[in-house]
Amino acid sequence: MPISQMMHKSTVRIESDVGNGLSVGTGFWFSFMVDDQRQVPLLVTNKHVVQGATQTRIRINVSRQDNQSIRFYDGVIPNGESDFIMHPDPNIDICILPVANFFNQLETQGFAPDIFSFTDRNFLSTAFITPIEEVYMTGYPNGLWDMVNNRPITRKGITASSPFDDWQGNPEFLIDMACFGGSSGSPVYIMNQGSFATENGLAMGERLIFLGLLYAGPMVNVNGSIEIINVPTAATAVVRSSIGMNLGLVIKAEKLNDLRPLLGI
Repeated sequence: MPISQMMHKSTVRIESDVGNGLSVGTGFWFSFMVDDQRQVPLLVTNKHVVQGATQTRIRINVSRQDNQSIRFYDGVIPNGESDFIMHPDPNIDICILPVANFFNQLETQGFAPDIFSFTDRNFLSTAFITPIEEVYMTGYPNGLWDMVNNRPITRKGITASSPFDDWQGNPEFLIDMACFGGSSGSPVYIMNQGSFATENGLAMGERLIFLGLLYAGPMVNVNGSIEIINVPTAATAVVRSSIGMNLGLVIKAEKLNDLRPLLGI
């Protein structure tokens, strides 16, 4: 199946109870491949998406052989923020939730998750790309989604700084794409079908490179100064005298490797 028909299965809409309100962000499925047979499945998002959450909820698409009318399963993360494993660097806005037990529980109940997972084999690594590439981002801008089919929204842009460089000395790069509240935690990736450039010329086929996850964007304040702020969760009201620049900051996917020791791999 073409990869473009799988990407809408890569994300989940994360709803969190925060104080007396509700926040909405994006999470995505990711697996560390231990070997060809074993993997460690995770739900990945930003720390600020679940910060202060007392309970978190997700809805995933499923199938069930004995009841074809069942299409969704509503999962509850009962302890909210405290159930997630935070990146050890306080400046890296990544957290993860191990989901192997969750998937096992689904299967024992007769449900088959209908998802797509990025893996560490999709990292940029030695793959050939140019500093300016077309990129895609899948998530829930302003919390919008196709609630009937439980589907996210995918947008397209370009890299605004080279993914090979660390923007301002940090393990991140810029994309030229409108980044609204609710897009926090969205995966950013290169996806090609048909042809793509290599160091030896054009190649035919498919290519998927997972570049990282959105977490923030520059804003222009009323006095003209530029400030970097976390992309807000969709249901969080923020009053600011500033406007966005249609740019987003993406944490490089390889920073997920820093969490391997915390998972014992």
